[in-house]
Amino acid sequence: MKYQHKGNFEKAIEELKKDCNNAVAQVYDSFNNREGKLSQVIFTLKNNYAKKESISDGSSNILNNFVANYNATILNKLYENGATLVATTNLDEFGLGGTGTFSNHGIIYNPLNKDYYVGGSSSGAAATFSSNIGFAIGSDTGDSVRLPASNIGKVGFKPSYGAVSRFGLFSYASSMDTVAWFNHSVNDCIIIAQTLFGIDKYDLTSCNVDINDIQMKKPKTVAYLDCSHLLEDYIDQKYQALLKKLSEQNIEVIKITPNEELLNLIKIVYEIISFSEASSNLSNLTGIPFGAREEGKNWEDILLNTRSKNLGEMVKWRLILGSFYLENENQQKYFVKAQKVRRLISNWFNEIYDKYDFLIFPSSPRVAPKVDNSNKTKDYKYMDYILTSSNLVGNPSIRLQLGEYENMPFNISLEAKIYNDKNLLSFALYMESILGENND
Repeated sequence: MKYQHKGNFEKAIEELKKDCNNAVAQVYDSFNNREGKLSQVIFTLKNNYAKKESISDGSSNILNNFVANYNATILNKLYENGATLVATTNLDEFGLGGTGTFSNHGIIYNPLNKDYYVGGSSSGAAATFSSNIGFAIGSDTGDSVRLPASNIGKVGFKPSYGAVSRFGLFSYASSMDTVAWFNHSVNDCIIIAQTLFGIDKYDLTSCNVDINDIQMKKPKTVAYLDCSHLLEDYIDQKYQALLKKLSEQNIEVIKITPNEELLNLIKIVYEIISFSEASSNLSNLTGIPFGAREEGKNWEDILLNTRSKNLGEMVKWRLILGSFYLENENQQKYFVKAQKVRRLISNWFNEIYDKYDFLIFPSSPRVAPKVDNSNKTKDYKYMDYILTSSNLVGNPSIRLQLGEYENMPFNISLEAKIYNDKNLLSFALYMESILGENND
């Protein structure tokens, strides 16, 4: 298996230096001459990973001019295998947003049409992911790679939780943070996975997940979510056409009736848990040991002044809510209850994954939202945040383009049981071929 879409270093630099979409943090002009399976492959890195060579600010004023004294594990692995970093990309501050509107560098719009959002928090990675770039590293805590991947019509992959080391990734919600990436094809996605998977002594949540010897595999049974009533018609038409195509391939296609009461809780469960974990993980941003510092009479004043001035409004209200959920009198009422419901959500999805090769559903009920939100015609309920389910469950999840509407793409989601990444990617190769035929 060889890398197919390597990109072009010189053209990428030229393109990135012309960025007018607030997407680029820094452009690099040093080519990696190391031999390896990623030799001459060009990539970008979301600017919430530690790296010694330049500023890693998480698109936050509080880390303005911050340079780490080490590299993230994944960055070292990519360098060792010959990949060339061409740029770092901006994001929703610390990865806590979902639209591309919360970077301290300005709003990042959809590169296909600036009347639309690109999605976040890996918005800069998505907005700069052109044919001149071989892959783009983002992070995915609540759909932050996979939703923008759908909005630009590219492959977006979130591995199983723990399959890839998180050492050097700025923590947001530790129980859900996942290294994830954009590709032009499933073939290339697999090669990046084979490069990055593995145990890391610096990340005690990392584990061995088999990712070797992946071959295209035709599924026997595919489950699909019965959610047509929550989709725009143009999405549902392509969805039904795909289901018909799979049936014609002698694949057993099984309808899953959603537990809507449970699935409608995904959003609030995610928010309670992720905001709570963020309030703990970002508690070191005080202005005392590192980062921006505002003057004050004592350390409490310094902390208050520093955070008030240098954190964005979205981050501040998420941290305030997270602290509220973790107060002694609130933990049982909110945080513990959310964890219990998270278990129920996990059990519901795992029952499906235990029975079938994988589960499919549209990545979004519509194409990317317009900035003025004029393309929203109904209440999409759980389909607006269905991708977040795999962050709560921890299972692998991949997005492939399903179709287009008014020149804007949308994707289909493939989900499988946690640590079943190898099989999911094998099936994804087959699905990619089917989708290619379906979109001809």
